[in-house]
Amino acid sequence: MPIELLHRLARERLPIAVTDGDDVDSVRMLILAGHVRAEIPRPVRTLSGHHQPPAMVTAITSLGRQMLERFPRAA
Repeated sequence: MPIELLHRLARERLPIAVTDGDDVDSVRMLILAGHVRAEIPRPVRTLSGHHQPPAMVTAITSLGRQMLERFPRAA
């Protein structure tokens, strides 16, 4: 879920590479919502399908910080 990833990213030192496929999809949603700044390379076609290179999250935006305050991590 994107908000959970946003909480995880807030605890890390940025920039950070996100490699898990589901997390890369969540980064896409966070970018569209304006919560993070990140670069997501295009998938690379391979003989067995596609490979998604890591997404590089460079910053959490002020809107992203507001979301973290409004939706604190469940204890």
